[in-house]
Amino acid sequence: MSEHTEWLETFKAIYEKYQEKGGFQVLFPEYRPDMTRALAYELGLEFYDYRLEKMISLGWEAGTISLESLTQTLQEESTNVGLVVHNVEALLAVKPEEERKQWLHDFLTIDWANPIILPLAIYQAETDLDNPRVCDLKISEFPKESFLMRLAM
Repeated sequence: MSEHTEWLETFKAIYEKYQEKGGFQVLFPEYRPDMTRALAYELGLEFYDYRLEKMISLGWEAGTISLESLTQTLQEESTNVGLVVHNVEALLAVKPEEERKQWLHDFLTIDWANPIILPLAIYQAETDLDNPRVCDLKISEFPKESFLMRLAM
């Protein structure tokens, strides 16, 4: 297996085990928008940038979005299509630790209409690492980021 697909195959094994249904968390060893897009593409899911779609237009007020509102948005956006949701951590960053932990736990228990995959790079320690729907990718499995990919993002 090449270094460019090992990380993807690691997640796919978990995803397929659950018949591609429900919520999943993928722990990325670093912030990699390119790999988040690749994950969506490879699984045939929609790439959804939460920060871009819901937070940017609110400016400094974006931090007032509740985690219940985040859940509602994800339910609405995933009604007809599965999602890989990028930049949720932008909202989680302004919430107290206990709220973040509870939301990350609850996310994995919700019966979503379609699969939702949540990549995490910052709040990995606050998720339920023992949950089988959490895929912890190791840095050794992840392809190196090229300079061109950095420029593209």
